[in-house]
Amino acid sequence: MAGKRYYWLKLQVGFFQELIIKQLRTLPEGDSIVLLYLKLLLKAINTEGILYYQHILPTLDEEIALDTGEKPALVKLTISALCKYHAAVFLDDQSLQLLYLGDMVGSESASASRVRNHRANQKLLKEKEQATLQCNATVTEGNTTEISGNAEIENSEKEEKNPKKEGEPEIEEIPSYFADTVLNSMFFSYLEYRKENGKEVKGKAIGYCIDKLESLSNSPVEQVAIIKQTIQNGWTDFFPVKEKKEKEKKSGSNVSSWLEREKIQSTGGVFGD
Repeated sequence: MAGKRYYWLKLQVGFFQELIIKQLRTLPEGDSIVLLYLKLLLKAINTEGILYYQHILPTLDEEIALDTGEKPALVKLTISALCKYHAAVFLDDQSLQLLYLGDMVGSESASASRVRNHRANQKLLKEKEQATLQCNATVTEGNTTEISGNAEIENSEKEEKNPKKEGEPEIEEIPSYFADTVLNSMFFSYLEYRKENGKEVKGKAIGYCIDKLESLSNSPVEQVAIIKQTIQNGWTDFFPVKEKKEKEKKSGSNVSSWLEREKIQSTGGVFGD
């Protein structure tokens, strides 16, 4: 058993520009004639372009008029014009053959139609999947851009609060150990000095160093001098400034000399009687 076939009418893009169609449209009721011509082409697709006369009515014109629902006068005028312009011809049994239909028919088997429809559905499904993936990627990219944008805004706000001049070197923040800025900077230098020499001071040990420094002097100026002395001499601990010790020693020596002189004078001199 032969497989089922599907047929359709193929109209060229320039169908209405063909001379025969233009000529048909110039006739009375020309547009109606062209429309009926298309109907006849469709009816003749499955019969190889032949409109068979079934001898039910006196003429083929009347049978076509009854079948198409058109007026018999219009059908007669259309068939007459088609025959005149060599678009149709009557056969011996009074059937009508449409001569141009062979070039205007497309067909395919039922199996070919199923394959074509399946491929079309697969293509459509693939396009939908790609569109979905692209949409998801766009949403993800949008979220990433939003997060990145928020981070950039936060960084921008921080930069506005703490503007940095172009070419200006970054300044390391110094922890605050003392209220006096000079003393605090010198003490930080002392901690760096200890770190560079492999004897870093951390945690509670920093507090012990501060206590030791304050036990030697309450004057920020003297405390700075004590730290300088420690660094210059390569020490690790704090000691009283040498100059202060020497002054105290010299002062004590002067007092002793004065007391000795007073004693000599009171006794009549070193060589007294």
